[in-house]
Amino acid sequence: MVLTYGTHGPALAPSQFLILNLILVAACFTLLCQPWMSKKKDILVLVSITLAAAASRILLEPFPNVQPVTLMCLIVGASLGARRGMAFAIITTLLSNIVLSHGWWTLFQATGWAAVAFAGSRLSLIVNNKLAMRRLVIASIVTSVLFDWWVSLSIYTTGMTLQEFGIYILNGLPFDVVHALASVVSAFWIAPWLANLISEDRAISESKHIVGEADVITS
Repeated sequence: MVLTYGTHGPALAPSQFLILNLILVAACFTLLCQPWMSKKKDILVLVSITLAAAASRILLEPFPNVQPVTLMCLIVGASLGARRGMAFAIITTLLSNIVLSHGWWTLFQATGWAAVAFAGSRLSLIVNNKLAMRRLVIASIVTSVLFDWWVSLSIYTTGMTLQEFGIYILNGLPFDVVHALASVVSAFWIAPWLANLISEDRAISESKHIVGEADVITS
């Protein structure tokens, strides 16, 4: 049963919290473990990036809607694929919301960022191991605004008119602009470093795998 209404939507009863958490955790498990098991090293890299993303969101909480998570979802999706990118988005949301606030809106934030990561895996943001910066900047602006609008749906209730919801969206436009600008800054500041970190790690892993196969053949 919905108890009260929070800043971002209705607050949930303990049983609803449990169901929400189980759904999100199960989604992460499915994304990471099927149809194949990910390498342990890849999981460690993903966990490290996820912890950094969650920490950045917590540290930047005093600055409304200033966060690099949207941009990071695009890069992780483009670098590691849709499944790992979406898992990254969900885990980052869960971890950071433990500190910031956890509720009905978490579902919208997690699915919104998961959609951003999926988009990142399909937009060819990395071509020949190089960032398509212009495409990345455009994608970061568009996805930042769409993400905010999607999360805004968490406050919509049956008692709210479309006009009231439209006013809510209009009042939030300045925050949407701040989010988009923060994502653009992150695209130039964080994206090259993050993309290189992931690509270098994958290159090292692939080279070790090739050397291992060569040793098996020669032996």
